[in-house]
Amino acid sequence: MNRVKQWIWITIGCLFVATGIQFLTASSLVIGGTAGLGIVLEQLSNISFGMLFFIINLPFYFMAITQIGLQFTIRSFISVSLMSIMSDVLAGMLSLQLPHPLLSAITAGIIIGIGLIILFRNGSSLGGINMLCVFLDKRFGVNPGKTMLITDFFIVGSATAVFGVIQVLYSLLAIFIMTGLLGRYHKRSAIERNHKQENTEEQQTVSVL
Repeated sequence: MNRVKQWIWITIGCLFVATGIQFLTASSLVIGGTAGLGIVLEQLSNISFGMLFFIINLPFYFMAITQIGLQFTIRSFISVSLMSIMSDVLAGMLSLQLPHPLLSAITAGIIIGIGLIILFRNGSSLGGINMLCVFLDKRFGVNPGKTMLITDFFIVGSATAVFGVIQVLYSLLAIFIMTGLLGRYHKRSAIERNHKQENTEEQQTVSVL
């Protein structure tokens, strides 16, 4: 039953994030991470966001398996797949454009932040840059905060050429709200906590054997 409840919450979290993405794209706004990269590339190609998001995340799973753990990687893969499908389905069903980009930025920031918190608290994620941060930290000692800052700067910076400066400024508000929620209600990195938990389980298994 606990496993069923976990996957129900993971599905809800994916739906929250997918809905938030629709608020962003409807107002030509962007977010950080692989989702932001997917939004930018969608404007430059004929490929849907859902498909792009799924493809962009594929290389990161190889890092996650070795550096984070198999169970977490599988849950993240399924979450990314669910979110990709939900995003494309929602995009084909309805438009979530609000009267002003400011409202879209606030709404999307809150909804995506809540969705990510739900995913993190149920031992999953939407892959991407977080996995890269852990990999670079463990392999080369690169500070995760610096990796996140550099990648988000590159993604948001590239969005300036696609959407314009004003839209990017509204996008920064959405990112600020999202990260503020994550910092307020999820103090510890879900990936690090999950990695520690899986290591503990492996040690317990070894001691039993």
